[in-house]
Amino acid sequence: MFSVFFASDRSSSGKSMITMAFSNKAKEMGYAVDVFKVGPDFLDPIVISKAVKTEVKNLDPFLIPVKFLNSWVFNRDAACMGDLNKNRAFIVESAMGLYDGNSYAMAKKFKFPVVLVMDSKRISSTMASIVYGLKKYKKGVYVCGVILNNISSARHYEIIFNEIKENIKEIEVFGYILNDERVFSIKERHLGLVPRVTQNLEAAGGKFEKIVNNIKDEVFRNIDIDLMIRTLKKESEGFNDLFFNYAKRVKNIQFKAESNNGLSVKRKNNKKVKIAVAYDKAFFFYYNFNFEILKNFGAEIVFFSPLSDKTMPKGTCAIYIGGGYPEIYAKNLTENRSIMNEIYKFFVNNGIIYAECGGLMYLCKSLTYKSKNWDLLGILPFGVTMDNTRLSLGYRSVCLKEKSFLGDAGLRVNGHEFHYSKIIADNQNDNRDNQYGYGNHGQAASGENSTAFKKIFECESLASPGVLKKEGYNVLNAIGSYVHLSFFSNKLIAKNIIDNAKMI
Repeated sequence: MFSVFFASDRSSSGKSMITMAFSNKAKEMGYAVDVFKVGPDFLDPIVISKAVKTEVKNLDPFLIPVKFLNSWVFNRDAACMGDLNKNRAFIVESAMGLYDGNSYAMAKKFKFPVVLVMDSKRISSTMASIVYGLKKYKKGVYVCGVILNNISSARHYEIIFNEIKENIKEIEVFGYILNDERVFSIKERHLGLVPRVTQNLEAAGGKFEKIVNNIKDEVFRNIDIDLMIRTLKKESEGFNDLFFNYAKRVKNIQFKAESNNGLSVKRKNNKKVKIAVAYDKAFFFYYNFNFEILKNFGAEIVFFSPLSDKTMPKGTCAIYIGGGYPEIYAKNLTENRSIMNEIYKFFVNNGIIYAECGGLMYLCKSLTYKSKNWDLLGILPFGVTMDNTRLSLGYRSVCLKEKSFLGDAGLRVNGHEFHYSKIIADNQNDNRDNQYGYGNHGQAASGENSTAFKKIFECESLASPGVLKKEGYNVLNAIGSYVHLSFFSNKLIAKNIIDNAKMI
């Protein structure tokens, strides 16, 4: 058993590519792999999960409380002491650089041996000084090796290799990857990988798996995988000790409250509450642990597609719409009037709808993208635009200011915000009779005007402590927000959704 923590000095160095290729190579060699991505990112885990055919889990101490981190990483299978001797690999990709965000904290906490993935384009001998700095900058992490990416020639590699080996002790240079964009064709969108898995792969020729295999082969064409595995096994002693101690503590414990990675709870009955989750090419940004927590409070998760389904799942008690790319599929979403009518009918009948980021956009009355306008649900009485906008990014601490189906006023929960869209203030009297939120559809079943909304969140950014922003747009039993909430950070959120959904 061994672990590895792929890091670098910055983003876009090739960490995701190496994580993907190494995970597949390890599986090919007979290892069972547990793969993690540090931080709140959705895109990289989705693409790597598809490429590796293994769920990639987020590893983030802000979204996942420290008391749950060990059980989240080691999982309940660690109760089997024999796992320590099995062919098992824990593979982690850092976020941005080694000392950015929570990367350093996670590498230090779990004593992962660090392998640097360094972009070597337009640099040679100076690379050794950067590697030296990353290795020596802070105590508590052990950089055991380096992979040199974007090497132009064997001579280029030789220069950097010699500088590192002659000047930095106790570090292995495992090899290099040539700069060949014809092979390494998974590109980026915004700050993450392009989610090719959300596109129609068959229409693209079904080449994704072939691309992944080509990348794996090319990555290890000039990397000494045997040296790498030997080094990682040798340097994983600290991690293995943590694993062993955890396994020892839980070996004789009958898993109850933590029988499912710390997510299980006692329930009075087994009656399931059906939560309809929007999941397709337009909506797919979710923390998978949110689903697990909902399930452990009695939810039955049923997926539906706002793009292609004509009806909602039968017996739906609540709707959960996550983030994604509704702007790309705005025309298709608008044209599926059948599902929009069903969602709106569910809304006016006081059905619970919880929407995040892209889901928030779908709840709005209109979306502007590339100078085109699309009418959407109209549950929230304002529009959103993707044109001439800037990125909003960062961790958010959220406090509920009013009681809702999420909980009582004062309840706190952590989350993350990442979006380019922005809300358009509605200063005009729009009297159009739009069947997705205007005219008669704008009147709730109670006679109350459904377009009267309030902000029920008070958000504080970790980057600007003390600066509070009102957010969380609430109309009847619908809540839309730009913040992706972690139910792990406060499980009462999930419990309250289920409890309130039972009463509707």
